[in-house]
Formats: sequence, structure tokens, C-alpha cells
Amino acid sequence: MPERRRRRRRRGQKIDFLLIGLIITLSTIILVIILSKDDFKFQKISASKETTSDSIKSNLSTESSAFPGIRIVTDVSNDKRTPFSIHYPETDNEAFNDAVLQYIKDSKENYLASMKKNKDKKATGELNISLETFPYQKHYYSFVLTTMLYTGGANHEVSTKTFFINNETGELISIQALLHNDENNLSTLATHVRNDLQRNPQLKDELIQDELLKVTEPKWSNFNRFAIVDDSLQFYFDEYEIASGAAGAPIVKLPLSLINPLLAPDFQIAMEKPAEPINTGDPNAKRIALTFDDGPHPKVTEQILDTLDKYHAKATFFMLGSRVQHYPDIARDVLARGHEIGNHSWNHPVLTKLSLESAVNQCTSTVAEIEKAINQKPTVFRPPYGATNDAINAQIPVPVVLWTIDTLDWKHRNAQQLLPNVKNNLHNNAIVLMHDIHQSTADGLDAVLAYLQGQGYEFVTVSEILPYRQ
Repeated sequence: MPERRRRRRRRGQKIDFLLIGLIITLSTIILVIILSKDDFKFQKISASKETTSDSIKSNLSTESSAFPGIRIVTDVSNDKRTPFSIHYPETDNEAFNDAVLQYIKDSKENYLASMKKNKDKKATGELNISLETFPYQKHYYSFVLTTMLYTGGANHEVSTKTFFINNETGELISIQALLHNDENNLSTLATHVRNDLQRNPQLKDELIQDELLKVTEPKWSNFNRFAIVDDSLQFYFDEYEIASGAAGAPIVKLPLSLINPLLAPDFQIAMEKPAEPINTGDPNAKRIALTFDDGPHPKVTEQILDTLDKYHAKATFFMLGSRVQHYPDIARDVLARGHEIGNHSWNHPVLTKLSLESAVNQCTSTVAEIEKAINQKPTVFRPPYGATNDAINAQIPVPVVLWTIDTLDWKHRNAQQLLPNVKNNLHNNAIVLMHDIHQSTADGLDAVLAYLQGQGYEFVTVSEILPYRQ
């Protein structure tokens, strides 16, 4: 019996050890499962939220939009000290999405870092990034992201980031591609933008001229913030970039009809051929064409342009190819302000004293130089001294235009004499000859324009007045 009891006791101890081991094993398994579930739950929660470098949680959502293939992502945080509300586009193109996300990431990190440096720990910041989407033609989109940032102090900061894409290919389109990678096109565009800013009455007293001249230099990097909105190409400038804070964030809007020749073919609009004016013979319709020969001149031409702007007057400038070669920016400015550019030969010879070949070359070389400067050909031709013949005229592909009133500004060089010479010879549909190389002409022009405007004359270009002279 004692031996049987000992064996029974040993079996009982083994069973106890087995049970204890089983309990420990099961407990360990249960504990591992519980910990694994907690870890998975934590990971799942983290994945459902956007976590910044400073552990600012935000709600991220994506919605479809009215534009095919475009989704709108919203990222919002209600953090008491560093709230933000961000909207940005998302497409099916990974490269485009990466570029947008990089901008969003940089903006958020800059905001949070600035708030972290703020010594006033009770200060509240704000970051808002809004999105505007503008379709163009069949598959191009402009996205304009406007960032409003506040990290303390008196004022918010407003800046703009733009993206222009081909939504079929996902290609990001640069200003270089938009302007056909042509630096002459860039120079003309830069002139348009600068002139628009300088002539904007709301910016007149707010512009910082040195900064304006700097950021409107014809450099590709200066014109990256653009969008095609309806019928205009728009350029965006940040607050305080070119003007005082009172001006806000300036926007330049250039009509596509104005800059259409500068655009690459894929982005050009279909231009309707303007209807030719009809000569109604109305004796009360007063028209006059002011013309200026021998320029452009770096000082006088600009003064004349300013005076013409004052009276909303249009004119025709007959330019020498040799001078356009030296002052292409002035030629671009003439065009940008809405005036007509004509051909006045290369260096002002008497064409009838040249061989026909040389005379024609005077014309064609000037056409090439003007086209190089302004991206379009001159529309009219005036022979120096009015000297031409049928053989020469037959070789000129545009109208050959002389004048009906000679102000003799080239002879008297007297600003006070300009108006009397116009008044003494004035008639309807007149073509007035002046020169934009004489300071006296620039000085006397204001009085001429004031008088003609007072008499009810409309200032038109040579091409516009020619139908009334036929």
C-alpha cells in the first residue's frame, strides 16, 4: 500500500505540473493575442489620422469634383494653437500628386516651425490653403493654391502657388512650354506684365519700383506663377513682393487675344478675323491717324507713348530696322500699349536711288528684325522721304502709306510750332507725319492731342483709317 500511494502521489504531481504548464502557456498565448490586438488597434488609429512632425492630428478626406479625373483633398486640424485648413487637387498622375504634396508638406512644416519658435506660447496661428480650378480647352487645368499664413504679429501673409497640367498625360506645363521656349516671346510677355502693373491706377501709389523692375525682368523664373482663367493669362504676385501691403496680392490679367502670337500652337485660341471698317461717308465721323517715323528712341518714344496713353490715343510707328535692332524692348512696349508698327526701311536711304534688289532688301531685313523683336510682322510700309515707285511698291507685301499732313517737326524742332502746323492743315481722315526721335515733338504732342480731342477726333491707326481714304 505505501508503494502504491507513492506512485499515485507522483502521478498527481506530474498532472499538477502539466496543468500548471498548460495554464502558463494558455495565459501567455492570451496575453500575446491581447497585446497584438492593441498594437493593431493603435496602428489602425494612426493610419486614419494625419500626424505632423509635432504630432498635430488632422482629419484627411478626399472627394470627387465637377472636373473629370480631379479629386479634392481636404486636410483639417482643430488644434487650439496651430489650426489649419488645407485643400489641394489630386489626379491619377503620381508625379503631379507628388509635386502638390511637396508644396503642402513644406507649407505645413514652415507654419508649425514658425509657431514653435514663437516665444508667446499662448499665441494662436492659422494656415489656410484654398484651391481654385480653371479648365482650359479640352484637357488642360490650372490650379491656383492661395496660402494665407499667420504666425503672430499684425498681418497675415498671402502667397500663391500654381500648377498647369495636361490632364490626359499628367504633364506639368511650364511657362517655357507655354511660350514655345522662345525668349523673344518671354521678353514681349515681360513688357506686357510690367506695363499692366505700372498703368494700374489701384497700384499707382503702392508699387515698389525697384522690386517691380526686378521681378518683371525677362527671366523664366519670374513668371512661374500663372494660370489660364477664361479668356486671360493671369500672373500672381505675393503680398509685399512688388507693392506695399495696402495693394494686397496683385494679379495681372492679359487677354489671350493680346498675347496669342506668343503662345505655343497647342495653347493658342482661334482668332476671328476682324471685320474691315466700312466707309459710311458720315461727315460727322471725325478720324485722324497720328504717325511717328524713324524710331524707336529709348527716351523720346517712351515719352510719346505716355502722352498717347493719357488721351487713350492709338498711333502708328514706322520703325527703322537698325534702331529696332538696338531697342527691341521699346518696340515691344509700343506693341504692348496697343499701337501699330510699320516698316520704314533699315537705315533710311532714298529707295529710288538704289537697285531694286537693294531697295527690297531694305524692306525685308527690317521685317525680319521687327518680327524678331515683337513676334509679328509690320502691317504697313512707309518709304523714307516718301520716295518710291511702282517697281518697289510691287515688291512690298503690305500697304505703302505716305501722309497728308507734314508737321515739319523734323525741320523746325520747336514744340510750340507743332500744333499750329496741324491746325492749319487739319482735315478729316488725315494721316499726320511726326517723328519720335525729336524731343521737341514729345514736348509739343500733349497740346496737339488735347486740341484734336476737343474737336471730337477719334485717334486711329493707319490700317484703320485706310478704308476711309479709298
